[in-house]
Amino acid sequence: MRASVAVLSALALAAAGGLSAAPASPPRARAEEKRPAPRAARGAADYDAPSDLWREGPVRYLLTKNEDDAFRALAADEDRAAFIQRFWASRDPVGSTPENEYRAIFYVRVAEANRRFTDSTKPGWKTDRGKIFILLGPPDDLEVVQGRDDLNPGSFVWIYRSPPGGERTESLPAIRFTKDATGEYHLSNDVALSGFETPSRIAFQIQAIQIKSLPEKKTLLDTIVGARALFDASPFRSHRDFFRSSDGDTFTVFTLGVKTELLGTAPATPAGARPPDQVATGAPGAGPAATGSDAAPAAGRGRFEVLTRLVGDSPDLPSYDFAEAHGLLVEDGAPAPGPTSYLLFQGGMPIRPGTYTAYYGLIDHASDQIYSFKETVEIPDFQTLRFTLSHITLASRLERLDASHTAYTTPFVLGNLRALPRPDDTFRKGEEFAFYYQIYAPDIDPIDGRPDLDLEYRFFAAQADGAGGLRFSPLGKPIRLTRQRSQVQGYALPLDDWPPGTYRLRVQVTDNLSDQRSTEEISFRVL
Repeated sequence: MRASVAVLSALALAAAGGLSAAPASPPRARAEEKRPAPRAARGAADYDAPSDLWREGPVRYLLTKNEDDAFRALAADEDRAAFIQRFWASRDPVGSTPENEYRAIFYVRVAEANRRFTDSTKPGWKTDRGKIFILLGPPDDLEVVQGRDDLNPGSFVWIYRSPPGGERTESLPAIRFTKDATGEYHLSNDVALSGFETPSRIAFQIQAIQIKSLPEKKTLLDTIVGARALFDASPFRSHRDFFRSSDGDTFTVFTLGVKTELLGTAPATPAGARPPDQVATGAPGAGPAATGSDAAPAAGRGRFEVLTRLVGDSPDLPSYDFAEAHGLLVEDGAPAPGPTSYLLFQGGMPIRPGTYTAYYGLIDHASDQIYSFKETVEIPDFQTLRFTLSHITLASRLERLDASHTAYTTPFVLGNLRALPRPDDTFRKGEEFAFYYQIYAPDIDPIDGRPDLDLEYRFFAAQADGAGGLRFSPLGKPIRLTRQRSQVQGYALPLDDWPPGTYRLRVQVTDNLSDQRSTEEISFRVL
């Protein structure tokens, strides 16, 4: 028997999915909450004591791998205390106020999870329901599926009307918890249960199972995605790199270039920008507070921040948020000088293949301006990919790294190259011409586990054909490199003696192990 019970509505967040304080008078206990009295409550100060066990507390849901590695390397309590202070300061949504709203509401949820979920020998925050409660907040509705005796629920389904990730479907996204033999409720890995088979619900359940961090920027991303104002693409350039992943997803690296002339001045409300009063403030994820055009950047942040959301174009595709530690990070702390005049942001994560709409939001914390841009993105499926080359990417800077790098590790590092994509196809005489590309699905040497590749780079110069078009003639001798062992390749050469004109580069790669060949071309200009 199934009963639908509307619960927790009094606890619904001011910004669904974002942190908010619990009410003073919680609603009457429901079937889910009829448990023995919880243990003595612990305070935030107890959880944040500077011991080596801090990382094993509730903050485990927020710690990135880099943060965890850095904390484990600390030996002194004073160093741990300083790290914990920086950890929370970097997540403070309103650096100008004495209270860290993010931390305060996080620990309110921890305490509430301990109070509610007492069906386990471990604290409520350690349970699956506690984790989801802390990360997503209370659900808007609850479905109870009774067990065999019609007294004890066999499972709970939490329904979120405004789910994280920006999913908007007719079928309400939900998360199912099922009871095991010990009586504890666990996040269900079986998403194909009766009444739970819709693609959107399955996608949301999978997203819930994989969630590892608080969607504190959800409210601001909701504003960017839902806004009807014009999105202005003119100040932006975007680029994507794709890597094959063994789990069936495609690891996708997004690069967003923003014109430095846009960043140098903050117009009142440019086309595609969101005025600050359209963004809620006072809670994590609410964006910058509207404190005036001369406000200083929030503590612990750079001036500019990029938030990105990918929304699947079909119901079976999930949504993905790039924010905070998993967001698009800047290459350095200031706009890069030089002829490109673009500041670059980059980040990556595994994405399910398919068609998405990408929404970008650039936040200027100094002026409270939010510039937005959207585009359609096609994520390729590499599981059945034949031997081929990626598109060739022109680079502003290219450096070769230790050959031990084999994949995307940090922003602007692709395989054994540190590469900054170029925002356009224009070079100036005297600059360095650089490019990189990937080689997909080559045969692998069973002895050393690497491919065996021959590369040929040939340049062509454009000439007028007399009919108003261009014809390309070979320019000099081809450049040949043999026995290359990396699937990410790049090359750079000076343009000192190149006259202004239009040129074409042809890249041909031969797989010596399978005797297959693949070719790609790209055009560029020298001014």
